[in-house]
Amino acid sequence: MKTSILLAITCVFALSCTHDAIIQPINADSTGIVVVNPIPTVKSDTVCFNSEVLPLFTTYCSSTGCHNTITRSKGIVLTSYATIMNGIRPGLPNSSKYYKEIGNGMPPPSSPQLTTVQLEQIKKWINQGAKNTNCVNSCDTTKFTFSSPIQALITNNCSGCHGVKPGSGNVYLGDYASAKAFITANKVRFLNAINHSASLVPSKRMPPSNKMVDCQIVQFTKWINNGYPQ
Repeated sequence: MKTSILLAITCVFALSCTHDAIIQPINADSTGIVVVNPIPTVKSDTVCFNSEVLPLFTTYCSSTGCHNTITRSKGIVLTSYATIMNGIRPGLPNSSKYYKEIGNGMPPPSSPQLTTVQLEQIKKWINQGAKNTNCVNSCDTTKFTFSSPIQALITNNCSGCHGVKPGSGNVYLGDYASAKAFITANKVRFLNAINHSASLVPSKRMPPSNKMVDCQIVQFTKWINNGYPQ
């Protein structure tokens, strides 16, 4: 009798602890980059420094010729985690010099300004400890319309120089029609620029300070090659 009960309990636990293996599909993108198709999960709340915060500093603060390694305006450089952390206090956005100055005279009034969403992103990163989080392929490469995510990629990576007419070098990418028109006329040049092609001098690689992560370049490439879906 006792043996039968023990066997029954063992079977119940064995069945309750059995799970189907979760297999995440992997495909090779046409660019040669291996892209992992994400399974439906809750998106991580962690802000990635390299793909979500660094582009904001380099685009709006250093790419305009103010706080890069060449001009070093007021002795400040904002092109890397180490230099940005000189004015950031982890967990304390209101005590972080570089956060408090954004929107209060910096960037200069005549330059493109960060949006409320972008400012909140930086604040969130600081509140999370201002860590040097590095996300390589943290985006969904099955999405590549202008409304999502291309417009945000342009805003975060290009608008510091090309978000207000006429734009640096007479290149304006501030709306769908303008971005489509310029890239259509300069497709090879644009793709070489965002891929940081070795055939280009560093100043012609975009963004100049830091290359976008691979999956964002894949999204841009798919948007272009699929006819600029809006």
